[in-house]
Amino acid sequence: MRPALVLLVLAVSLPITAVHNITLGLVLRSAVIFSAIVLLQLGIGAIVIATAPGRRVSFARALDLWFAGHLPYNLWTLFLPFVTAVPFGPADSPHELMGISIIAPFVWTAFVVAAFCRVVLDVTPGGARRRVALHMAMVLVAGFALAIWAAGGAAALSSYLLRRVNGL
Repeated sequence: MRPALVLLVLAVSLPITAVHNITLGLVLRSAVIFSAIVLLQLGIGAIVIATAPGRRVSFARALDLWFAGHLPYNLWTLFLPFVTAVPFGPADSPHELMGISIIAPFVWTAFVVAAFCRVVLDVTPGGARRRVALHMAMVLVAGFALAIWAAGGAAALSSYLLRRVNGL
């Protein structure tokens, strides 16, 4: 149930962020596209959960609780339409603010995952730290890959960064 809620938040808030409009067609297309993110989170959660044999709940329940920990990213995603709607600074500022603002849910999620590992998976503090590091590494790799893909590939991203550095 919670994975569906995460998908709904993505499918509604990201089209509003991009085009400041929402239609049923946009929500449905976005749901199909952003289901990849939910599937990725399912995979990451499965890896973190399956490696904890002493967990206190079933695998299915642990996975459902894993998505309860998606709150920091859900709140950030719901905040994005406001970031892009409020004019300030140069035209690219909302995109830069979006990129910088991801730090808050990333850090917050580290604490959520650590608590999840301690309470739900019943692992030691050291085991929780290792699982948090594994989770964060997987999220960073996947996030950077998605960002590069969304930017049009490495060449397009490099071109954008070079223009920004040169002030063009």
